[in-house]
Amino acid sequence: MESIKQLKHPVFRAACRLTETAPRQAERRFLMEGASHIAKALHAPLRPLQVFIKEEAEPDLADACERAGIPVYSVSKGLFHRLLVSGYETNTTSVAVFPFWDVSLQEVCARREAVVVVAEGIQDPRNLGMLIRTADAARASALILASPRADPYSRASVRSTTGSIAFLPVVSCADSVTVIESFRQHGWRQVGSSAHAERLFWEEDLTAPFCLWVGNEEQGLLPDTRTALDTVVRIPMSGGAHSLNVAVATGIILFEAVKQRTVFRQ
Repeated sequence: MESIKQLKHPVFRAACRLTETAPRQAERRFLMEGASHIAKALHAPLRPLQVFIKEEAEPDLADACERAGIPVYSVSKGLFHRLLVSGYETNTTSVAVFPFWDVSLQEVCARREAVVVVAEGIQDPRNLGMLIRTADAARASALILASPRADPYSRASVRSTTGSIAFLPVVSCADSVTVIESFRQHGWRQVGSSAHAERLFWEEDLTAPFCLWVGNEEQGLLPDTRTALDTVVRIPMSGGAHSLNVAVATGIILFEAVKQRTVFRQ
C-alpha cells in the first residue's frame, strides 16, 4: 500500500478533482465514501479503480482491495479531507474512485430483462440516490434518467444510494421521446405512475418485462409522456398527503411487481 503525504501526488490530485462537477463529467469518474459500501462494491459489476484510506484506518478493506488487485493508498490526515466536498462534516475514513456506468439505452432495451425504471426530470440528487437504492432492492435491471436534472454521480446522490449505484446500471438520456420510442421499438410495455390515473397500481399486470415511468418531485410525469405510455396507474392516498416521495412511490409499485412475479411462479 503506497503512502501519500504530498498534494502533488498525481493519482491523489486526479481523485481530488472529482469533487467538482466539470472534471467528474469530463473524466467520467466519481467518488464513493464509506468502507462498507466500498467493500461491498468489490463484488459488484461496477468496481472501484483506486481506494484511498485515511492513514492506518480500515486495514480489512485495504487487505480486501489488495487481494482484488485494486490499488490502495494510505493518505495522511492533513490531506485526506481534500477528497471530500467542502462544507460537509463527515467521519469518513475511506474514499474510492469509480468509473461511470458505460451502458447505452439500446443495450438496456435489447436485453428485455426484468423491470427497468425510467425517471423523468428528477431534480433532487438525494431523491435520485434513494431511487437508485430502491430500484436495486427490487431487482430492477437498470435505471434510465430521461431529461435528467440531478447528477447521479454527485456526492449527495452517491451517498444516498448506500452503495447501490455500483450494482444498478444508470443511463442518462437527453429527452423522454427518445426513451419512449426506443422501448417501443423493442416491444416493451411501458407503465407510468401518476396521481391523475384512474387505474390503481395493483389492478395492473406488473409481471416482467416492463418499464416503470416515474416523474419528478413537483410535476410528476409530463402530460405528453403520460399520453404516450401504454398505461398509467396511481397509488391511492388519504389523509393530508397529496403526493409521495418519488423513491417511496417507486418502491410501492416495484414491490407489487415483485409480489406478482412471486405469486405467478408458484
